[in-house]
Amino acid sequence: MQPCTIDELMHLTRDELCDLAGRIESVLPGFEAGTVGRLNAPTSLDNIRRAMVQRGLHF
Repeated sequence: MQPCTIDELMHLTRDELCDLAGRIESVLPGFEAGTVGRLNAPTSLDNIRRAMVQRGLHF
C-alpha cells in the first residue's frame, strides 16, 4: 500500500475521502506490525484528515 499524498487527496470529494478512510481503517488490522502497509496506512489516514481540514470539510 502506497501512502496517499495530500496533493492526490485534494482532488477527491468529501464522500470519496470518507470512503477511502473507511476502507483503509478496515484493512489496517490485516497488516502485520512493522510492515510497509502497516506504516503507510496511518500516514494515509493522517493525510486524509489534513486534506479535509485544509478544505474546511468535516469527518
